[in-house]
Amino acid sequence: MPTLVATVPAHAKPRTRAAGSGIVRLRIIPIMRIPSDRDHRRPIGGYGHVTELVQPGRHGARVRPSRMGPCETGAAMSAAGIAERARLPVLPEVNGRAEEPHPDADPTMTREARKERIAWRLEHLDEWQRDIESLDHYDPGYAYDVAHEYDVDWTTDPDYGPEGIHLYEFDEDGVPYPDDDRPLAIRVRMYETARGWLGHRVVYQTRYGFVPEFAERVGLLTRQGRPSNTVKPDLIVMPSEEDLDPSRFPEDGQPRPDDAVPELVLEILSESTAVRDQEGKRRLYEYLGVREYLLYDLGGKRWDDSPRELLVYRLEGDVYRQVPSDPGLSEPQAQAFWSDVFDAYIRMLPDPQEDTEEFRRLPAGRRPSPLFQWRDAVQGRWRDRATDERDRIRQAGRAEERLEATIDTMREFLGPELADVHLDRIELIWRRDGPPADALRRVRDTLRAPSEWRSLLLPDDPDNDRAAGREPPTNGRQR
Repeated sequence: MPTLVATVPAHAKPRTRAAGSGIVRLRIIPIMRIPSDRDHRRPIGGYGHVTELVQPGRHGARVRPSRMGPCETGAAMSAAGIAERARLPVLPEVNGRAEEPHPDADPTMTREARKERIAWRLEHLDEWQRDIESLDHYDPGYAYDVAHEYDVDWTTDPDYGPEGIHLYEFDEDGVPYPDDDRPLAIRVRMYETARGWLGHRVVYQTRYGFVPEFAERVGLLTRQGRPSNTVKPDLIVMPSEEDLDPSRFPEDGQPRPDDAVPELVLEILSESTAVRDQEGKRRLYEYLGVREYLLYDLGGKRWDDSPRELLVYRLEGDVYRQVPSDPGLSEPQAQAFWSDVFDAYIRMLPDPQEDTEEFRRLPAGRRPSPLFQWRDAVQGRWRDRATDERDRIRQAGRAEERLEATIDTMREFLGPELADVHLDRIELIWRRDGPPADALRRVRDTLRAPSEWRSLLLPDDPDNDRAAGREPPTNGRQR
């Protein structure tokens, strides 16, 4: 017997009859509404075919697939329609009762359901293509893949990134992978740190277009055999400004074989992208000539218990070679690698609270993300934007303390010699411009020659010239 799936307003509660032979299960799937905030897109000047996407991250609301396109073997159904689906699997459980599927499982997104849709689409490519073209966000230049879902405001294609389209990933049982805030945090932190070192060459969540023939040569194809023409790395470093020639970019915006190639690409692995990132994309970047390719596994992405690890590959000739970590700078939880692009050692530093019980109780996706850092050889320390900002604040606090101490010393020693109005003027200018580097020596010299206080304590004050010819009063305190 089939399972009926009805899509109704979100306030409705699901009702499920006991599973058994010949009994129909009615499963009610709420319509979850995504908040209306949108991603922001802006072009990167001079980079031709690169568009920067600043993505705020995933939303708490989960949208279940409601638009399956022509795979229904009939006219597309509305979100409020009733569709016939394959029966949800009934799993044996103790005491003779039937085990319910995972509460978040979507029967339309299981491996078997997706396999059936792919087979149907391959047999009805024209109809599937017409359905894709009906989307408001349809991009005629993009290589859509029958293995992925493209809906009104969501997709399962990690390289597809129009404004307002959100990425969702499902396991083989149709259970959505838990939201993970760490990849976005890593992208943002690495972007901020790298941009402080390399400037505007660094962009993240970027759609990078390339000549389709390149993908064909390395086997980066859609399920229907069409070569891919766009990838969306987590972060890229473009060539320096002097290496870019804007005149080489055609007016139609289409990629050309001689377009500028990124110098570095970072991909943060997920369960659904790990194979593609390690194989197809790696071959593509290798063929394009990307100098360095960074892969970051947050743990459990390459295989179930894969360790958290930064993998660095460098192009040697035409082949990527994995870069070994530096034993002298590496720590047990933070391996250090030399990067030619950064011209420095780099690493991913885990959160210092990682070994605490409180940290381990947090869901993986809600744990603090690692910090991307580079090694400052001159200062002999690891740097990132957050650490630099803390150091700046700390140094500013120390400078403020030194300023207060210098002003207090000046007032204590010169109070009997100079009028209050002059002391106030000195303090005002010192707070605004900073005191002379040798302020304490100048205070001592002023004690010996009070009439020279302007030139000694305010050497850069333009009023000194106007006051040079005036004789100070001789009643003890300078007025």
